Amino acid sequence: MQRRFTTPFFAAALLYGVAVAQTTPAAPAATNDNDITRSELRNWDRFLDSHQAIDKEVTKNPSLLRNPNYLATHPELDEFLKKHPGVREEALENPKVFMHREGRFEQRGGDINGTELRNFDEFLDRHPEMDRQISQNPKLLRDPSYLTTHPDLDQFLKNHPGVREEALENPKVFMNREQRFEGSGRDITRGEAARFDQFLDKHPEVAKDLRANPKLVDDKQYVANHPELGEFLQSHPEVRRDIRQHPNAFMKREAKFEKWEDKHGGEAAGRKAARRR
Repeated sequence: MQRRFTTPFFAAALLYGVAVAQTTPAAPAATNDNDITRSELRNWDRFLDSHQAIDKEVTKNPSLLRNPNYLATHPELDEFLKKHPGVREEALENPKVFMHREGRFEQRGGDINGTELRNFDEFLDRHPEMDRQISQNPKLLRDPSYLTTHPDLDQFLKNHPGVREEALENPKVFMNREQRFEGSGRDITRGEAARFDQFLDKHPEVAKDLRANPKLVDDKQYVANHPELGEFLQSHPEVRRDIRQHPNAFMKREAKFEKWEDKHGGEAAGRKAARRR
């Protein structure tokens, strides 16, 4: 009797399990939402680098990517999306997610990694005149005549093929990326820039010298001839560390603070005038 009971019972249970399996949807397979390729992201990132106004607007409001009125008034964007269907499909499907993905790509430096950007940034810090020239005219990075007369740059590019490839492919975009990297401020805080700005306000001759050649902070003879500078650096080790590590970046940050202070006038300008008296 036990055998006659268990066998039909087991068969019924088995049939029930089969029925459930047939009616219950299978668990979805793991999907990869990164349908857009790295090459397409790179193209999109470079387009935004070359169109700063569009970059700012669509980053703030990604839904503009599928707004017919916006596309009609920005034909260069409309044309780009037509020529890059992979980008267009991703942008239309979920513009917010797409722009978030592009932002991560941008933060990673696109195809050039943070180490390579840092190496080039530090090279420019050591060559302020070259930094100024290339920032004004990025095409110099692939000008054979300029490279011949600037063997340090030529050698650097040969030693850093990742930098060289990006610089040669699109020098303007590359320099935009380098300047954003430098503008990130790294370890340089607003407070440090403000303190140094106040010191320079009180010592205009030192300010003039350091803005022309930030590396003078590491010149023992210069510091010895300007004991007030040596005393300031001793009292502010974080400023001394940052300006020694990134002299050009630090002085640019200080210059930006100076412009901000002058622009806002009023109380800040009054304090500046009082310090200068």
